[in-house]
Amino acid sequence: MTLLNYVEPPNNNLVCCICHAPFTDPTTTRTCMHTFCRDCIVEAISHSPQCPIDRLPLSVEDLSPANPIVKHLVDELLVECPQRIAGCTHTCQRQLLASHLKDACLYITVPCPEDDCDLLVLRKDCGKHADVCIHRSTRCQGCGISVKYSDLNYHYSECSSKTATCSLCAAEFPSSETRIHNASCPSVEVSCVHANHGCPWNGPRCDLLAIHVPTCSYEAIKGFLTIHAVKTSMLLTENGILKKRVQALEDIVRTMQRDMQRMRNVLGPWYQFEMQQWNPESATQMPAGSDGSHSVIELSTSRDITGRVERRPMSSAVDPPPVHPADVDDTAAYFSASPEAGFVDAHYHTAATHRPTGNLRDGHLQLHQRSLLVPIAPLNLSTSLEGTLSGLRDSVTAVSASVESMARRNDITHTTESMRINEELGSLRYAIHGIRLQKHPIIETTR
Repeated sequence: MTLLNYVEPPNNNLVCCICHAPFTDPTTTRTCMHTFCRDCIVEAISHSPQCPIDRLPLSVEDLSPANPIVKHLVDELLVECPQRIAGCTHTCQRQLLASHLKDACLYITVPCPEDDCDLLVLRKDCGKHADVCIHRSTRCQGCGISVKYSDLNYHYSECSSKTATCSLCAAEFPSSETRIHNASCPSVEVSCVHANHGCPWNGPRCDLLAIHVPTCSYEAIKGFLTIHAVKTSMLLTENGILKKRVQALEDIVRTMQRDMQRMRNVLGPWYQFEMQQWNPESATQMPAGSDGSHSVIELSTSRDITGRVERRPMSSAVDPPPVHPADVDDTAAYFSASPEAGFVDAHYHTAATHRPTGNLRDGHLQLHQRSLLVPIAPLNLSTSLEGTLSGLRDSVTAVSASVESMARRNDITHTTESMRINEELGSLRYAIHGIRLQKHPIIETTR
């Protein structure tokens, strides 16, 4: 409606301040009683929930249909037909424009009334188009049957009121029996009945059964050819079924490959190819020394937490140095040793061997606390991920219980030590107080 041409300028009170055209489906706000087009105010509220005139808060629930008088005023405005450029000079009230465009306007395009015709023509040209439309119905002059104009030539070739003459045998027959005659005409050139098996003969139909078939080399083996055709058909059917099965199996394999890839990503270091698996119980021997001697160092293989195979020398000829109880690391069994860690441990051990043995009670206390810890088995990385995680959970539970026990024992030790220190402090206070009492008489006598 916003594109209509009005015969007279509309009243400003009937014009929407958003689209600057007469109201279409006028709607009034309940809060400020301003009137707008329904579509205009709804779109404006979607961008900003305010009245476009006074900027008061506004929502869709605050809208209501305008007064019927306003609707009647805008519907009675005179407008021109939208097809005025094409030639329509009709003017009417806006409320009657839809019926004019639907039923009366001669410059509106409408579909052709024929069922098979897809053309769109002006309403004023429908009569001219009906006379030339190839999908129009017409009557055969011979038999009087109604047929489509586009099918008229084909109908003439089969019309029962017309006769046709065969160009091969000069026989006359009704045009409607042309197909029947062509299927039985003795002069029509046909192929051998065994042409699909390779017989190249072509000739008149009258010579096929009388002359060619008795002498055809394929006629003698037609029984074998029939059995061969049946078996070939069965093989083709079976091949089609097998192709479908192979395709289904390929889809399953692709799905399994995707699942394996996801499992590989989830397992991480626990996933290993079959050719990369090592036997953790095997030992490798290699010669030691560059003097050509026959000394042998045994290499034991083990796996760290990342799944990497680590070989360490095993030699019983050199005894390890003694380790101080305070230098023992309870978590060393769970982590693989690295060169940096070895250097730090060696340096710490060297420093520990030269430490003074003054605080002997603290050393015995730490040794006693370490003896009370629950022994924890190292992780078994040679099993599945579930088994490794189960062992890790058990180890964490044992560590938690050990830490909790140590915390309780430390609390008891600290409490006992605090009580002892408090008693010693009380004794010192009493001694100092006695000294003060003895000092006062001495000071008085000296004065």
